[in-house]
Amino acid sequence: MKKFTFLRVCILFFLMLGLTVQASAETNHLRSVRFIKMQQITAEGRAPVVTSLSLSNDGKKLVTVGDDHKARIWNVSDGSPLHTISDQEDWVRAVKFSADGEFFVTGGMDNKLYAYDAQTFARKFEFIDAGTAVRAFSFSPSDSSRIAVVGFDSSVSIYDTTMGRRMHSWQVTSNDQRAVAFSTDSRYIASAGRDGVVCIYDTGRNTTHTLLRGHTSRIWSISFSADGNYLATGGEDRKIIIWCAKTFKKLKEIDFPSGKVSALTFCGSNMLAAGSTNNQICVWNIAPTSPKMVYTMDEHQGTIAELLWDDKSKTLISCSFDSTVRFWNWQVPDMAIENPSTTVH
Repeated sequence: MKKFTFLRVCILFFLMLGLTVQASAETNHLRSVRFIKMQQITAEGRAPVVTSLSLSNDGKKLVTVGDDHKARIWNVSDGSPLHTISDQEDWVRAVKFSADGEFFVTGGMDNKLYAYDAQTFARKFEFIDAGTAVRAFSFSPSDSSRIAVVGFDSSVSIYDTTMGRRMHSWQVTSNDQRAVAFSTDSRYIASAGRDGVVCIYDTGRNTTHTLLRGHTSRIWSISFSADGNYLATGGEDRKIIIWCAKTFKKLKEIDFPSGKVSALTFCGSNMLAAGSTNNQICVWNIAPTSPKMVYTMDEHQGTIAELLWDDKSKTLISCSFDSTVRFWNWQVPDMAIENPSTTVH
């Protein structure tokens, strides 16, 4: 009997080992192809945290913002700095280029939203009456004529982007809203925060369309897929939920392997990248019934603050509390495995 038990344990062990090896073989560990590191210029003598980033539509300029109250514009081709903006008086939490690439917007903890010309970097205007610390915002994808803004209260506001005037606002289920996104067709706005409930707002009818319940704690990131099929949400419960962006029914759930989910972005139609508070980035193919992890990236040494997918160059761009921006590419095999070049500013 003892021999039989020992044999059974051995068989189970080797079966589990085989599954582990198989899973490892299916998941590729990537190195960044290059990176940008901030200088040590804060009052404390350290490099600033990079909170958010945005890429111009031609892929030539990258804007980063952080806890040193500044926005920096970079030349993507060589990582050289082009300009620094110092208008805001507190931590800058979000930045976005408009869809046409003509201007970009920054917002932060000083209750301010500013719009800047993308060519001259001159300030165009300040948004009127933001009213609360800005945590996140999203342009209407179709024409960037509107911007949805959330922060550390229970409201979602829509502003026009010609003069910066507030057009409409509504109350959601909790304060401390951390994420907001327009749907691909600009019909809906999804927002979420402290209570883990995703509020879907119908912009055509100016009314709440539905509430999505599935998370058990604060949601930190929301992303619609470019093809309009999916909505992904993730947060402190270490779960990623995939919803149908047409019916808003729950489709799939993914357990993040390490840390709370701090950032999400779709990389094409069926690939989803997620970053965590444990410094890791994972990419899943969500097309199968059970999503399969296909790539992992572990070079960051701080919480992943935001992820951005550039479909033209097929590049994933990440920023982190470790004061770096990193570029990843798995479409070109040679680029995915070479040692990263070092760009330091």
